[in-house]
Amino acid sequence: MFALTKNLTDPSPVLQAVTNGWGVVKLEDALALDFEAFVQQMVGRISLGTLIALTYFYVAGMWLGLTGTAAIVFLKDRAAYIDLRRTFVLTMIFAAFVFTLYPLAPPRFMPGLGMTDTVALVGLDPGPHSDSAISYNRFAAMPSLHFTWALLVMVAAFKVGGTWVKVGGFVYQALMFVAIIATANHYVLDAVAGAILLMVALFVNRLWNHYNPKTSQWTSGRLETMRKFNHQRRRRVGDMHASDLRELFLSGFILRGGYASPPSRSQITKHQPFAPMANIQRSFRPELNNLSLALN
Repeated sequence: MFALTKNLTDPSPVLQAVTNGWGVVKLEDALALDFEAFVQQMVGRISLGTLIALTYFYVAGMWLGLTGTAAIVFLKDRAAYIDLRRTFVLTMIFAAFVFTLYPLAPPRFMPGLGMTDTVALVGLDPGPHSDSAISYNRFAAMPSLHFTWALLVMVAAFKVGGTWVKVGGFVYQALMFVAIIATANHYVLDAVAGAILLMVALFVNRLWNHYNPKTSQWTSGRLETMRKFNHQRRRRVGDMHASDLRELFLSGFILRGGYASPPSRSQITKHQPFAPMANIQRSFRPELNNLSLALN
């Protein structure tokens, strides 16, 4: 879905995405939040293996965290699972609109920032090797769904888990925040936008839960009214007396044994035998008539 949104406004939004990227860089500079290159360099100096581990965590950790959390919440609390699933779908829908209206090049595509694309460096980026219409949108940086869904995992952990589960959820979203910055896939403001996106989705989900009983009651009332109307209509149609179309079309003829017999007032005259006239030749072959004259 996110890949197809890039074709709704501009089939090749590179220029617009890079322009928006420079706008985000300037805004972060004004807010003193432009430390993406610093985070990547610090992680690389600590350990190259740590940077590679964060790259794998960025690629696979999101899906493992989501599926694992969904399975655990489904087994422990079905109501919480429904809320989690609905919030997840809402974040996807809202993010698709933002990606369509605001394409944004991530830091790895911005010239002059001095950041390295670690996902492509370890060979985990399918983008350069895929021209399919279902390939991911490389200009869908804001909001960061990686961080949005990491926060959603933390929210689920706080809902159904104990103390250590809550700690694990907090550590998970913190590691994802570092991963999206260190891999040069997102700006700091992308994470902020992802957090705002989750809050909006949670608010809409709360409204859904509040108005869902009233909506269900109203829908049930409307359906019951339609059922009653349909039942009355069927009863009225069944009580209607329809004329016998057979009598109207035959105009008094009665079918008996598959044949039409004339009624008593029929205008058809009684059958009389045909009497041929004398001057009409009885033979259908004139040459035979001439031959009989010659023989006589």
